[in-house]
Amino acid sequence: MDNYKDLFVWGYVQKTVPSCVPFVLHDSHCSLETACDYMHADSAVFMNSTHKMDELCPELLHYLDGRNIVCGLTHGAYKECAEKVSLISLQFPNITGAIIDDFLDEHGRYKGPSAGMTPPELKEVRDALRKHNPDLKLYVVRYTRQNPEDLIPYLPYFDVLNLWVWCSTKDYWTANYRDTIAELIDRYDKPIMQGLFIHHYGFSNFGESPAMDMDLLETQCERISMELRLKNVNALCILQNGWFSEITHRKQVQFVKDFVDWHYGTTTERR
Repeated sequence: MDNYKDLFVWGYVQKTVPSCVPFVLHDSHCSLETACDYMHADSAVFMNSTHKMDELCPELLHYLDGRNIVCGLTHGAYKECAEKVSLISLQFPNITGAIIDDFLDEHGRYKGPSAGMTPPELKEVRDALRKHNPDLKLYVVRYTRQNPEDLIPYLPYFDVLNLWVWCSTKDYWTANYRDTIAELIDRYDKPIMQGLFIHHYGFSNFGESPAMDMDLLETQCERISMELRLKNVNALCILQNGWFSEITHRKQVQFVKDFVDWHYGTTTERR
């Protein structure tokens, strides 16, 4: 079976298996490349480098040979990591871009690593990303809880919006999601990679393992599928491989696999 174009799995290549994966409670038996194989995903968001720049290395990247790779930029060192991505992409031409997680994220008293970044600072990051490879694209993660107006000054300096719904509800996906996508297209005129959680981070505390409610997951997949087919959303990103081998998330993982098989397997593309 061919891999599905514009389907990403977000996660981590594990040096040893099983081993700990960030933000997952138990050791994972499913490394990122295995999760991509399972979903027949053409692309991966490689997040190792978000936490450790040293893991942006051939040893780990080789596990993703044959797939498009978007590399996470290291918090606190975005510019330096962006230049490293640019340089290593000459050795790994399947690297197509880099991503800043939780871009400008501030929520109550929480301030994320890039909170306060200015538009000129983001320009420096993208310039560094393109220093050795002008074809690389810069992705930024944004949540629907964030004010869409705040991103306007940054529009010239990133290429792809990676959108996530942190606290999902069925009412939102049924009544508001399509309007959100339409608004973001009008405001930004940027490609959208829609994120899909199989773990319900927004309604959990550390130490809990709440898999996404199945009815809610089905509604999300249905709405995202519609926007993908209308070309309003350009890619789907499933988070993350660390949950794939958890028995608590088995039904969710299997449902998503079945759904993407149906979506991509029944969507005819004519160029």
